Amino acid sequence: MSTSTGSPDRNIPSVRPTSADSSVGKREGEHQAATEPAPPPADDASVEEIVADIEATRERLAESVDALADKVNVKARAQEKVDQTRHQAQEKVSQARARGAELLDQVRHAPWQLRLAIVGVPVLVLAAVIIMRVRRRS
Repeated sequence: MSTSTGSPDRNIPSVRPTSADSSVGKREGEHQAATEPAPPPADDASVEEIVADIEATRERLAESVDALADKVNVKARAQEKVDQTRHQAQEKVSQARARGAELLDQVRHAPWQLRLAIVGVPVLVLAAVIIMRVRRRS
């Protein structure tokens, strides 16, 4: 921690983050105010101004601690990833269902010859495979 001296008789530790600390606690713009400390009160500040500055500093510190706690909470991070993956999977299933319904609708409105081919070709392939296996065994 660096120290700052507001006046010659004060040696108060600074809460200013270093460049390495600037990314701590930030997740998509979250807790940005916690990394940008307010300037210290003037030397001739009133007691109320100093108390207000202390309260603001406490609030920023609490936000920083919360951000760090969120960052190291592995269980919460894992749950967020599970939720994100579940949502993506649900979207893919929904898209696949819509595409399947679209294809089924196309088949239903297709001419009878095409429907026969759609059903007949897999049946013929299956029959050919069965016949080949039976001939190999005998």
